[in-house]
Amino acid sequence: MIRYSFIKYILFVFLFASYVGVNAITLGDTIRFNKKRIVDFRDKIIDAPIVIKTSPTAFIYGGIFPFTAEYRLMAEITTSRTQADQASFSVLGKSMLLQAIETASNYSTSEILKVSGWRVQYAHKFYLISRKKFAPSGFYIGPLLSYSNAHIALGLSRYYTHTYYDFRNFNANVMIGLQAAKKNRVTFEVYAAAGYKSNKLFYHATSSNIGQLDTSDYGILYNTHINATFGINMGYAF
Repeated sequence: MIRYSFIKYILFVFLFASYVGVNAITLGDTIRFNKKRIVDFRDKIIDAPIVIKTSPTAFIYGGIFPFTAEYRLMAEITTSRTQADQASFSVLGKSMLLQAIETASNYSTSEILKVSGWRVQYAHKFYLISRKKFAPSGFYIGPLLSYSNAHIALGLSRYYTHTYYDFRNFNANVMIGLQAAKKNRVTFEVYAAAGYKSNKLFYHATSSNIGQLDTSDYGILYNTHINATFGINMGYAF
């Protein structure tokens, strides 16, 4: 009797297992799983635009005041939600103030100044914004570093013989500003900066005859180590 019951039990287990196996194969398309939502990490990546800018105020003055103006190209890229790096390169030319003085004075070709040079700048911006906003828009603060080199020749003859004054300027500042994004990806920025500056002046008589000059006669604005600047930038975000 016990043996007969045991055989029925084994047979029942076998039939039940066969039934489950057949249903798993033939009716598998009726099984429904709770699919987990797949996260698209692209949704979590902050859109980090590159802003290409220039400065209309640099066309008036910039670099070595009051001799030079700048034709500046800038690029700002967001590095995190609240930070951005900005770098710029400028070609230096004669400032509008200097051009106006020369034009009004009716200088000859032996008296006008020939100006050329370059400038590089770097800034790291910390945007003071809420959690719902992202750089590069809003109020910011950060360091601003700059180096300028300008060659100024008195008259065309000295310019063509490479006899010129070599102005070199380095400054390190703390910058504060506001950048706003307008319609059609246009940006508008206003900023001010203050810090330390160092001016040096050399005279190139020939390629091998170069000497540093005393700048005490250039006045306090040129010789002071206190630097201050203000500017406006306009750009386009990609």
